[in-house]
Amino acid sequence: MIGLLAAITELEENDRAFVLHLYKNYYCLARKIIFSITHDNKDIEDLINDAFIKLIEKISLIRTFDSCKTTTYVVYTVRSISINYIKHKKVEKKHIFYSDDIDIAVDLSNLENDSGYELVRQEELDLLSDAVSKLPQKKKDLLYFKYVLEMKDEEIAKIFEIAPNSIRQYLTRARRDARKLIQREESYNAK
Repeated sequence: MIGLLAAITELEENDRAFVLHLYKNYYCLARKIIFSITHDNKDIEDLINDAFIKLIEKISLIRTFDSCKTTTYVVYTVRSISINYIKHKKVEKKHIFYSDDIDIAVDLSNLENDSGYELVRQEELDLLSDAVSKLPQKKKDLLYFKYVLEMKDEEIAKIFEIAPNSIRQYLTRARRDARKLIQREESYNAK
């Protein structure tokens, strides 16, 4: 909210009143749209602020719209911010695989400047895919539900009929087993 407040305080009085009116009238709609796209409550306020900061940049254009066009423009802006957020989160998840305490992405990030980075990354992904395919079905399903379908722990717990607070432990074991399979394959290939 600090970024939005700072942006609003820098505006001239009539623009400030216009933005506050816009915020008051479209806050609930923006919140509903963001949640319907992200299904995530924790970053809603930040995304609303980002959307209204984008709208502040277009005050002169928005002032020329009638109320229907204004609503359409606000909805479009909020949807764009939300979709970009989802895309960003998916990219982050694609590049991060957590093991017990180790983040493989840290090792890979050192290779980004290397011309062979894509080849190395593809080899790592192939090893990971191969390791996961060798896991027992329950562990494969667990990893699939969590990281591909992005299901919440509570949803996964219902499927497996276990306590929701046990999911993290099961995930840790599945990741650990996948990591061991990767290490075993790497040591076999090194011979």
